[in-house]
Amino acid sequence: MDYNSYSNDYAHKYSGFSIASMVLGILSILTWCTGILPLGLGGLGILFAMLTHRSKSGMPSLSKAGLVLSCIGIAFGILITLMVVINFIIPMYTDPNFYQEMNEYYKNFYGISLDELMSVYQKGGSL
Repeated sequence: MDYNSYSNDYAHKYSGFSIASMVLGILSILTWCTGILPLGLGGLGILFAMLTHRSKSGMPSLSKAGLVLSCIGIAFGILITLMVVINFIIPMYTDPNFYQEMNEYYKNFYGISLDELMSVYQKGGSL
């Protein structure tokens, strides 16, 4: 029995890139609520999964799972980012009532209105 071929098959099946792809895919799903973080983690997960692809033997199953999880994490991240833009960013600039409510919220919660905060930010200063 040739033990070297067995260890090479095992090392190829569970390489570092395969494990990294799987871990990054899981992390991209667990961080879906942040919106931006899953995009980077999922992108790296896809990259590592593609690096394990061999033309003769194909892609290991662990890499396939990492690829699928990374794609799901990216989809969730894009969905959350779009929801934030559609529900908060666009109404803030188009609906005067929404902007006024946000202004009052910032004044009550932070002690400075949103208008004052934006003017300080645009000048490049700090509070």
